[in-house]
Amino acid sequence: MATSASADLLPAEWRARDAGRTAFGDGWRPVRRAMAPGRIELLGNHLDYNGGPVLAAAIDRAVVVLATNAEADAVRVVAADAAEDQPAVSTIDVRSLADWRLEDRAAGTFDYVRGVVAAILARPLLRLRPADIAFAGDVPIGFGVSSSAALCVGLGLALTEPVPEPRELVLLAQEAEHRVGAPVGTMDQSASVAGGVIRFDGATLAVERLTPDLGDLVFAVADSGVKRSLSTSSYPTRVTESKRALGIAREILGAELPSLAAISLEQLAVLTGLDFDVMPAHLIGRVRHVVTETERVRQGVEALRAADWSRFGRLMIESGRSSATDYAISHPRVEDLVGEALAVGGVLGARMMGGGEGGTALVLLPRQRVPALEEALRAGYYSRHGMTARDDLIYICAFADGARVETIG
Repeated sequence: MATSASADLLPAEWRARDAGRTAFGDGWRPVRRAMAPGRIELLGNHLDYNGGPVLAAAIDRAVVVLATNAEADAVRVVAADAAEDQPAVSTIDVRSLADWRLEDRAAGTFDYVRGVVAAILARPLLRLRPADIAFAGDVPIGFGVSSSAALCVGLGLALTEPVPEPRELVLLAQEAEHRVGAPVGTMDQSASVAGGVIRFDGATLAVERLTPDLGDLVFAVADSGVKRSLSTSSYPTRVTESKRALGIAREILGAELPSLAAISLEQLAVLTGLDFDVMPAHLIGRVRHVVTETERVRQGVEALRAADWSRFGRLMIESGRSSATDYAISHPRVEDLVGEALAVGGVLGARMMGGGEGGTALVLLPRQRVPALEEALRAGYYSRHGMTARDDLIYICAFADGARVETIG
């Protein structure tokens, strides 16, 4: 994570600067700039909190947080991209957030700030910096590229002293999301912090950096138009189901299983043969997805290192099908979008991505076939769902550097 000044200004930073000056006055001059990228998940859907490996990559879409120092025991915040029903400025009383958790409602934009502040206060080795902050981003909300993780990582960098070490920053950002009601793992935050392409180990939180050669291929993200929120989706239910399935597996197998991802294919065969009154069918499906997805990630690393992208594409397709059936976390419209993408000539793989129940499809294809993909989807899926007036339906991902905080003048 860099700490030196940079002359590069992202469009999101201009929006954040304008919002800050409007909210706090023309004299507002930020002294720190934090940037945290979103991510794409290549393989390993819902494995991080199940102790499994994930292939992920930081992308060139980011949240930018600008901050000034403040004397008061408060954080004043403005979000340049907040919904119209959000207040222009929220003043967060630091003293009231020591044990704060959101309950009984969906999280709003500023609740993530409260979650980060509360997580900082819970860490005796970190000091919260009272500040007036403004933030903006081009990581689309509800798009499946971890806008919430990027925001929490960026806020964690902007509001803490000293700057947290990467692992501590990941855990801080995860805790912030837990405090707003999203029981996420640490893959999203790890990808944002590390940058580039990584193999993330959900059991140890270790990050292995990879350097794939895509050649003329690209990963494209296609919007389904179905917005999603982790805290109000089935994501928390899947976390609970996974814990229940692990408890049953430990009883049946008589093994010291640390996680579902530690179950072998042979042990899976034993569990699959159980009566449904021992392990219900839907829980067997959850276990089957985790175990087979863990194997797909292992094979995916081999394919990535060998630049065998045809094999990688097939693994993506298998991952998506398992996510939709065994883990039941996809959405009919997303599966419709995936099906149309796979019918386009040259496409090597496509799958639902992220928490599920909306968001995006991830597509692997030659760069020169991107216009054909967009033409086919606009004529089909996007036409059927009244989305053709939009020009931001498909985004070509470029791998990006990890989160950083900089001193600015």
